[in-house]
Amino acid sequence: MISKYHLFPCESYRSLDEFYTNSEKYDLFISAYTKEDIVIKTFNKIDANKKIYLIFPEYNINTNHINDDIFEYNIIDDNIKEAEYINAMCEKYINTENNDKICVDTTGFNKPYLVFLLFWFKENGIENIDLIYTEPQRYLKSDKTKFSDNIIESRNIVSPYESYSSAGENDLFIINVGYDSKLVNKVIHNVTASEIKPLIGFPSLQAIMYQENILNLIKSKTELGIKENDELLYAPANNPFITAHVISEYVKKYVSLYKGTVNNIHLAPLATKAQTIGMALFYIFENDEYDNQDINLHIHYPFTHSYSASSSEGYFRINKYTIEFDLFDKIQE
Repeated sequence: MISKYHLFPCESYRSLDEFYTNSEKYDLFISAYTKEDIVIKTFNKIDANKKIYLIFPEYNINTNHINDDIFEYNIIDDNIKEAEYINAMCEKYINTENNDKICVDTTGFNKPYLVFLLFWFKENGIENIDLIYTEPQRYLKSDKTKFSDNIIESRNIVSPYESYSSAGENDLFIINVGYDSKLVNKVIHNVTASEIKPLIGFPSLQAIMYQENILNLIKSKTELGIKENDELLYAPANNPFITAHVISEYVKKYVSLYKGTVNNIHLAPLATKAQTIGMALFYIFENDEYDNQDINLHIHYPFTHSYSASSSEGYFRINKYTIEFDLFDKIQE
């Protein structure tokens, strides 16, 4: 079924040169620094008047060797750190009155910061942005690749749209399952929901990655309550718009089925950055609709002390997602 999410442009390029040839010059390019070539090479290649690296504290990176412009920030309150960090960065680099052309490389982003950045763009009247996401050839340790360490807490990502209510009889929790079963198990034990629905990245970034993902899903099979004939949700691991569409369609059916007994819809983005964007877009574009039904949307995440600054290798493909925040309003007009 075609939905409004299918109207957003999604382009893929098999080389940086091809991407560069087909891209315009940006006023501002934002990237999160990691030690991975797919991040550094893109940063060096992109054409922009201003380019900055965000240094996230969880990567524990020594910045003395970085010759490019960097943004570092000493977080005061860990309970709102994604909002605190992104607000400070945007205040420094983004003038909302200039209508600058902005591109964000999401490849190296920590997910809570990425989600809140999208919230910030929407709330501050940024009309459209380009997001890019580079797919690696492989993860360094296959299904045993470790992306994060030492879970501190599991909580909702800060949101300007957030509202709360008591648990409903048939609350829903959609978990975008990735490689880290510990993260999956942590969020399950911190969210109250009668229905837990895994969302799997398929097609995956690489064929082998689907098998690797399933191996980790099996580790959480009991916690997820998956039975032999259960229906799982599937969306391409590199397409945020199809991810948003799949979530939208399922939530719509679920709420209709359990009308009046659903108070909360919980989402957990634990897989690719592209699918994280998809969850955030569903939240941004459909929050008002469900708020009018007295149903609250939440994006839940297990925050950890550290993230790996180098978990993949090789370059496979770069994807560009153009997001026009008032697209749905234009359609209704």
